[in-house]
Amino acid sequence: MMCKTQTATLAQARALTRRAAQWLDLIDFRAHAAAETFSPSMSTYHDMLDPAATDAARLAACRGMHRQVCRRVEVERLDGEATHARLRPIDPYGLRWRVTRDGATLETIASLLSAAIEGFQACHEN
Repeated sequence: MMCKTQTATLAQARALTRRAAQWLDLIDFRAHAAAETFSPSMSTYHDMLDPAATDAARLAACRGMHRQVCRRVEVERLDGEATHARLRPIDPYGLRWRVTRDGATLETIASLLSAAIEGFQACHEN
């Protein structure tokens, strides 16, 4: 029988997966310029958002999307660093983000996916 902690952890992982998928849909995420937009035409969309999807399918979808999102984060970070170097904005504390707005959004989505992955893995390892 599953303990209450595992039940709560799985519920949290499912909620994080749903939130990440909602973000991906909202921003019309594409892994690259020629890729298909994250939408109902993709199996990962259904694996992440369908309430009837299995946790194994959710975990696999999160892992796959995390890889794609992280690749895009790196591209956006390079663009942001190049822009920062060119514009040299006033940054007395060195805390200004050196990433594009899209990159910051994708970093947030990557964090949601990472937390969901950790939750699913924690419950399936026991």
